[in-house]
Amino acid sequence: MELAFDVFPPPGDREQNVPPVILLHGMMDSRKTWKRIGPQIARKTGRKVYAVDARNHGESPWSDDFNFDILAEDLDHFLNCHQIPRATLVGHSMGGRAALTFALRKPEKVEKLIVEDMTPQNFSVRSSGIVIQMLYLLKESLNAIPRGADETTAKKAVVDFMVKLLPPEQIPVGKRDNYDLDMLPLKRVGDKYSWKTNLSVLESFLNSAERMHQDLSGTFMGEALFLYGTKSFFKVGKDQLIPKLFPEAVKIGFDGAGHLIHHECPDSFVEEVTKFINGYYNQKSKY
Repeated sequence: MELAFDVFPPPGDREQNVPPVILLHGMMDSRKTWKRIGPQIARKTGRKVYAVDARNHGESPWSDDFNFDILAEDLDHFLNCHQIPRATLVGHSMGGRAALTFALRKPEKVEKLIVEDMTPQNFSVRSSGIVIQMLYLLKESLNAIPRGADETTAKKAVVDFMVKLLPPEQIPVGKRDNYDLDMLPLKRVGDKYSWKTNLSVLESFLNSAERMHQDLSGTFMGEALFLYGTKSFFKVGKDQLIPKLFPEAVKIGFDGAGHLIHHECPDSFVEEVTKFINGYYNQKSKY
């Protein structure tokens, strides 16, 4: 499967003979979530940065075949197609799960691993329930769009609908009234709007404990950074499996942040990510 992607080159002739950075988004999101983060990482590291749409998301093809292992296989295919023998991976949520799976399966292809608010643990009933709730709200939000609305009006209607119904802790800090509408993966189909996300396949996946289950094994001995929000429903800070699978892993918590660190704390997120890529980072959170 050929995945859609954006490329953010470093400025001028700064690009060196170093592995590129691959940005992987979360479930029900798209590569547009990295539109501001990607260029900053490229500028501050001197590396080419790719932001990739996962299958069933954004502009990438749809398929009934979907699980975390398949996403890791897609990543391997992407690297091979673009003749990238080794890369630094930055993955949020679902993208983080794909990245850590790939690092365990193909460690020789991963220079460094950065995971944003995701653990290697199998999903708990609570965690999957929260994601399913979000999926149902996305479906219902389409009914809040006024008939004949232009794209901007449609996206504003969706955001207003979601903000009213989501629990406060699931709304990114500072984004309640300041959401970048361009990041919303909504598209017009005829006189209606739909999501650039295969919600039916994701719903089937989230409701199947068998498909969601992973038997992760082995170890990734390379450098790994796990970033997490202290108010997130994923309890990365307390995860005991991370040091077993990733012995060199460092955890950094962002105090007061939820699941979407790169939206809630973009400057701090970029600082930690680029310091880690460049070889300079702190092992204790300042946030």
